[in-house]
Amino acid sequence: MKIYQENDFYMIRDSISETQQETFQHGDGRFPCASYLDQYCSGREAYPWHWHDDWEIAYVEQGTVRACVNDQQVLLQEGDGIFINRRVLHTFSMAGETEVRMPNILFDPVLLYGSRESVYWEKYVKPLALSKGFTHEVFRRQAPWQAEILGQAERAFSLLTAEDYGYELRVRAALSEIFLILTRHIPDLGNTEAKSQTEMDRIRQMLSFIQLHYTEPVSVQQIADSAFISRRECMRSFQRVLGTSPIQYVIDLRLRKAKQLLLETNFPVMEIGARCGFPDQSYFTRVFREKTGVSPGKFRKSR
Repeated sequence: MKIYQENDFYMIRDSISETQQETFQHGDGRFPCASYLDQYCSGREAYPWHWHDDWEIAYVEQGTVRACVNDQQVLLQEGDGIFINRRVLHTFSMAGETEVRMPNILFDPVLLYGSRESVYWEKYVKPLALSKGFTHEVFRRQAPWQAEILGQAERAFSLLTAEDYGYELRVRAALSEIFLILTRHIPDLGNTEAKSQTEMDRIRQMLSFIQLHYTEPVSVQQIADSAFISRRECMRSFQRVLGTSPIQYVIDLRLRKAKQLLLETNFPVMEIGARCGFPDQSYFTRVFREKTGVSPGKFRKSR
């Protein structure tokens, strides 16, 4: 099991490519599955927008998590969980003052079906894995079938943590049971209406542009041009999908990068501001204080 803490957290987070794909390998070809314990607190409040080819299941042990999946948001309280389909843009963040502990498991669907010539792929896995309309499912313990899934997720996480003899077989069995229960309760995958794929592709293009140019002066028009859409449509897409404006997204990204450098390096505060797209130190300090409640210097000293 890997725990997201300090350098480990940033190593995995920084494996997100310019297209927002998370390129960090979870497990290996022999056993494509891994467990993590996400921990969010002041100074490390969120995991950035990203997507991956793996399926993901997570549940909240402590605190409250805001999960954003494409253009939808949901609050996960202690005991709640969520399943994220492959290639779906999503992010997790701390919601509230309590530090968050959120175990999660990422695994390649091949772990369950083995071969695309198998009945497991054709009959069970394929409809969900290739569905463009089904993005995620939230689990609450009040629903018996969802509570059963959460119990299996806890079992799989515990097995992956202990790594006792035979754990791989038992983990695959627990994940297979989760998958079977899930598909029984979402039987119309083929008829699930997909959100606009064009809009999601545009969002990925614009996020990629921002990732490459956030250290430079960036305008809404430049962001819109990167996806070949109008300024107005750019504003609408960001608000619909990400719940924020393009410029606010840029500022938040710059602040996340600045926090990282404040925690991980000894660069002067002024240099960090410039490296992260804030050439004016007074503006950097004001925006940083508005967002965190403290100056960059105090933020560094307190941690």
